[in-house]
Amino acid sequence: MAAAAASAEAAAITRRLASCNTSARERAVRHLLSEFLPASAADLSATDLLKLWKGLFFCFWHADKPLYQSDLASRLAAAVSTAPSPAAAAAFLSAYLTTICREWPHIDVHRLDKFYLLNRRFLNHAFLFIGARSFAPDVTAQIVAVLSEKALLPEADNATSRGLGYHVADAFLDELMPVLPISLQLMELLLDPFFNVLEKSTDRVLVSKVRSSLFERFLESGAQLLEMMKKGEAAEKGSVEEKLGKVGLLFGFSKRFLDIGAKAETVQGNRKTLFGLRDAFVKLEKGLELSGIEISAPEFEGAEVPIVTVVENGMDLDEAKVEKKKKKKKKAKKAALVEGEEAAKVLKQEKKVKKDKNKKEKKEKKKKNKVDVVDGGDVSEHSTDASAEDQQMGDASDAITFDEVVMSNLQKQFEKAAEEAGMPVTPATVKVAKKRKRSKSADRSSAVSGGNAGSEGNALAQEGDKSGKRVRFSMKSNLVWKPQTPLPPQCLRLPPSATPRGSALKSGVQPGPIRESSTPVKKTKPKVKSAKKMLKKTPSLAVKRLRKLQSFSA
Repeated sequence: MAAAAASAEAAAITRRLASCNTSARERAVRHLLSEFLPASAADLSATDLLKLWKGLFFCFWHADKPLYQSDLASRLAAAVSTAPSPAAAAAFLSAYLTTICREWPHIDVHRLDKFYLLNRRFLNHAFLFIGARSFAPDVTAQIVAVLSEKALLPEADNATSRGLGYHVADAFLDELMPVLPISLQLMELLLDPFFNVLEKSTDRVLVSKVRSSLFERFLESGAQLLEMMKKGEAAEKGSVEEKLGKVGLLFGFSKRFLDIGAKAETVQGNRKTLFGLRDAFVKLEKGLELSGIEISAPEFEGAEVPIVTVVENGMDLDEAKVEKKKKKKKKAKKAALVEGEEAAKVLKQEKKVKKDKNKKEKKEKKKKNKVDVVDGGDVSEHSTDASAEDQQMGDASDAITFDEVVMSNLQKQFEKAAEEAGMPVTPATVKVAKKRKRSKSADRSSAVSGGNAGSEGNALAQEGDKSGKRVRFSMKSNLVWKPQTPLPPQCLRLPPSATPRGSALKSGVQPGPIRESSTPVKKTKPKVKSAKKMLKKTPSLAVKRLRKLQSFSA
């Protein structure tokens, strides 16, 4: 009954682990690690664990952001180091490796790094679990067998899932370093799966990974330690040279590689690698013998396993601290947001006050700039915005500002010039561009000024009085000549420019007065006479001789 209940609850937890809701997944992980696994690990079968790991795989798949991924990977791997028994730890690790091996081909490039991190955390916690039990041979053999069967030499050898074995070979020594040093006998138990790879595996990539990531590191560290000892220097305690160098010098790798290479069952393609490693270790061991230096064998000193204390909500103490910090940061952000909103409101109010003040000032200026009627209707408007008028009526370069005096003087000059030339004089009408009235009050004032003006006969004066504004006068658009009105005499007009401008200045035409030039006459080439005509006119010497002979014979 207990097994059936545990199986049913495991199925329910699996559904929650694969949920799309982040909070639902997080609650399921906490319940699984803090309550369900410690209580019912013995009642779970291998199938139930595989179901749980199906959900955990997708839970980790959906984990975003590096900090949360690292935290979740540590919590999942801690289930191995805190397992109640070696069997439970081996079963949980086996289910994990089986699931990862099955799903490895489907992991994309973007999520591969976080699964590498998960693999390293599981290896680290597996070694911590063994170290907490003083590297007992039976416990060590049980965990190492799981690594060999599920990752390094799986029964169902699938080419697409070999990447897990490659990564285990790469990360093995890095994750083993925290629990070193250990005795040479225990090291032989841990390295036994890799000796089997060199003997049985046909995967050349895995063989090269094992050689470069494990045995060559032992070789390099041993050579460095030997050189330091020859110089009289002592290796730092806990350094890589001390932990791995002693194993490389004292383990006896040369003999082991020779025995594996001499077996009939060894893969023929791996013998070259085995004998190459054997020769390198023989040189290292002979160097140690000739130097006469004595090195003490490494011994297990014990590994410190992190104590995991569970809080009421199912988190570790470290995780609780992290969450408290996160909550404090959130509160600080909320307070800052509230303060920012209040400051924004104050700024908005200040902007509104400034806008209102500006509007009032503009209205007062408009009132001051209204038309004032002074002395019988002379209207004058003091414009405060001259640039706006210039934009409406045109640029100052193209326009002339006209008053009544200037216009009358101009008209008199034209009349005098016409009388001197003996031409009939007709007054020219000038059309003034009207400007849009700004307000009704301006219209009324202009009407009053127009009524009081006594010069009804003069059209120019009436138009000027009605407008009551300075006129931007343009000669091109506002001077209109009637058809019967003659042009002013040529002495008053400016001559045309001597230098052509714009499109008149074409390529090949020199600047200056335009001169008439005769069209160039094309020179015709003399025709070449044909050879036949030339022969007819001037006979050759041979023809002349023949003709002479013919004349003599005749």
